[in-house]
Amino acid sequence: MDHLIAVAQYVQTHWIAVLLAVAASFLVGFLWHGPLFGKHWMKFNNIAEPRKEDIKFSMMIPGISASLVMAFVQAAIMGRAFELVALSNIGDALIIAVILWLPFTALTIVNEYTWAGKSVAHMCFDAFYNLASMLAIAAVLFAMM
Repeated sequence: MDHLIAVAQYVQTHWIAVLLAVAASFLVGFLWHGPLFGKHWMKFNNIAEPRKEDIKFSMMIPGISASLVMAFVQAAIMGRAFELVALSNIGDALIIAVILWLPFTALTIVNEYTWAGKSVAHMCFDAFYNLASMLAIAAVLFAMM
Protein backbone atom coordinates (compact mmCIF):
# COMPACT_ATOMS: atom_id res chain seq x y z
CA MET A 1 0.00 0.00 0.00
CA ASP A 2 2.89 2.33 0.77
CA HIS A 3 4.15 2.07 -2.80
CA LEU A 4 0.74 2.94 -4.25
CA ILE A 5 0.68 6.02 -2.07
CA ALA A 6 4.23 6.84 -3.21
CA VAL A 7 3.16 6.50 -6.86
CA ALA A 8 0.23 8.86 -6.22
CA GLN A 9 2.58 11.32 -4.53
CA TYR A 10 4.97 11.05 -7.47
CA VAL A 11 2.15 11.94 -9.85
CA GLN A 12 1.09 14.88 -7.66
CA THR A 13 4.59 16.33 -7.52
CA HIS A 14 5.64 15.46 -11.09
CA TRP A 15 2.37 15.85 -12.97
CA ILE A 16 3.93 17.88 -15.77
CA ALA A 17 6.53 15.15 -16.37
CA VAL A 18 3.82 12.49 -16.36
CA LEU A 19 1.68 14.45 -18.84
CA LEU A 20 4.65 15.07 -21.13
CA ALA A 21 5.58 11.37 -20.94
CA VAL A 22 2.01 10.43 -21.90
CA ALA A 23 2.18 12.92 -24.79
CA ALA A 24 5.49 11.36 -25.92
CA SER A 25 3.89 7.92 -25.84
CA PHE A 26 1.00 9.20 -27.95
CA LEU A 27 3.41 10.79 -30.41
CA VAL A 28 5.23 7.47 -30.80
CA GLY A 29 1.87 5.72 -31.29
CA PHE A 30 0.75 8.26 -33.88
CA LEU A 31 3.98 8.00 -35.85
CA TRP A 32 4.26 4.21 -35.54
CA HIS A 33 0.68 3.44 -36.57
CA GLY A 34 0.45 6.32 -39.04
CA PRO A 35 3.13 7.73 -41.31
CA LEU A 36 5.94 5.32 -40.39
CA PHE A 37 4.29 1.90 -40.36
CA GLY A 38 0.55 2.46 -40.74
CA LYS A 39 0.22 0.32 -43.86
CA HIS A 40 2.04 -2.57 -42.14
CA TRP A 41 -0.19 -2.22 -39.06
CA MET A 42 -3.34 -2.34 -41.22
CA LYS A 43 -2.01 -5.38 -43.10
CA PHE A 44 -1.15 -7.25 -39.88
CA ASN A 45 -4.63 -6.58 -38.52
CA ASN A 46 -6.50 -7.21 -41.80
CA ILE A 47 -7.83 -3.66 -41.90
CA ALA A 48 -8.78 -2.20 -45.26
CA GLU A 49 -7.64 1.37 -45.81
CA PRO A 50 -10.69 3.46 -44.91
CA ARG A 51 -12.00 6.32 -46.97
CA LYS A 52 -11.68 9.73 -45.30
CA GLU A 53 -15.45 10.14 -45.10
CA ASP A 54 -15.74 6.82 -43.22
CA ILE A 55 -13.33 7.84 -40.46
CA LYS A 56 -15.04 9.11 -37.33
CA PHE A 57 -13.23 10.26 -34.21
CA SER A 58 -15.85 8.53 -32.07
CA MET A 59 -14.61 5.18 -33.44
CA MET A 60 -11.20 5.86 -31.92
CA ILE A 61 -12.35 6.89 -28.43
CA PRO A 62 -12.18 3.40 -26.83
CA GLY A 63 -8.65 2.77 -28.14
CA ILE A 64 -7.46 6.26 -27.26
CA SER A 65 -8.92 5.91 -23.77
CA ALA A 66 -7.19 2.58 -23.18
CA SER A 67 -3.90 3.96 -24.50
CA LEU A 68 -4.23 7.01 -22.25
CA VAL A 69 -4.73 4.89 -19.14
CA MET A 70 -1.86 2.57 -20.12
CA ALA A 71 0.60 5.40 -20.79
CA PHE A 72 -0.40 7.21 -17.59
CA VAL A 73 0.11 4.12 -15.43
CA GLN A 74 3.40 3.31 -17.18
CA ALA A 75 4.67 6.87 -16.64
CA ALA A 76 3.58 6.94 -13.00
CA ILE A 77 5.12 3.57 -12.14
CA MET A 78 8.29 4.17 -14.13
CA GLY A 79 8.72 7.62 -12.62
CA ARG A 80 8.42 6.20 -9.12
CA ALA A 81 10.91 3.45 -10.02
CA PHE A 82 13.33 6.12 -11.22
CA GLU A 83 13.00 7.87 -7.86
CA LEU A 84 13.74 4.65 -6.00
CA VAL A 85 16.94 3.88 -7.88
CA ALA A 86 18.26 7.47 -8.09
CA LEU A 87 19.30 7.42 -11.74
CA SER A 88 22.60 8.97 -12.70
CA ASN A 89 22.18 9.09 -16.49
CA ILE A 90 19.65 8.57 -19.26
CA GLY A 91 21.22 5.23 -20.22
CA ASP A 92 20.15 3.84 -16.85
CA ALA A 93 16.61 5.12 -17.45
CA LEU A 94 16.47 3.43 -20.85
CA ILE A 95 17.83 0.17 -19.43
CA ILE A 96 15.13 0.18 -16.74
CA ALA A 97 12.51 0.75 -19.45
CA VAL A 98 13.83 -2.28 -21.36
CA ILE A 99 13.92 -4.36 -18.18
CA LEU A 100 10.27 -3.46 -17.49
CA TRP A 101 9.27 -4.01 -21.13
CA LEU A 102 10.81 -7.44 -21.63
CA PRO A 103 8.89 -9.58 -19.11
CA PHE A 104 5.75 -7.50 -18.78
CA THR A 105 5.10 -6.53 -22.38
CA ALA A 106 7.30 -8.34 -24.89
CA LEU A 107 6.95 -11.83 -23.46
CA THR A 108 3.23 -11.31 -22.86
CA ILE A 109 2.85 -10.41 -26.55
CA VAL A 110 4.92 -13.45 -27.59
CA ASN A 111 2.75 -15.75 -25.48
CA GLU A 112 -0.55 -14.24 -26.62
CA TYR A 113 0.35 -14.02 -30.30
CA THR A 114 1.78 -17.54 -30.36
CA TRP A 115 -1.45 -18.96 -28.97
CA ALA A 116 -3.45 -16.87 -31.46
CA GLY A 117 -1.31 -18.10 -34.37
CA LYS A 118 -0.15 -14.61 -35.35
CA SER A 119 3.03 -14.18 -37.35
CA VAL A 120 6.42 -13.46 -35.85
CA ALA A 121 6.51 -10.24 -37.87
CA HIS A 122 3.22 -9.08 -36.29
CA MET A 123 4.55 -10.07 -32.88
CA CYS A 124 7.75 -8.08 -33.38
CA PHE A 125 5.87 -5.11 -34.82
CA ASP A 126 3.66 -4.75 -31.74
CA ALA A 127 6.38 -5.62 -29.21
CA PHE A 128 8.80 -3.07 -30.63
CA TYR A 129 6.10 -0.40 -30.77
CA ASN A 130 5.58 -0.92 -27.05
CA LEU A 131 9.33 -0.72 -26.47
CA ALA A 132 9.57 2.54 -28.43
CA SER A 133 6.70 3.96 -26.39
CA MET A 134 8.30 2.95 -23.08
CA LEU A 135 11.67 4.37 -24.14
CA ALA A 136 9.99 7.67 -24.99
CA ILE A 137 8.30 7.72 -21.58
CA ALA A 138 11.62 6.94 -19.87
CA ALA A 139 13.49 9.66 -21.77
CA VAL A 140 10.91 12.31 -20.88
CA LEU A 141 10.75 11.30 -17.24
CA PHE A 142 14.53 11.34 -16.94
CA ALA A 143 14.77 14.74 -18.65
CA MET A 144 12.19 16.15 -16.22
CA MET A 145 13.87 14.80 -13.05
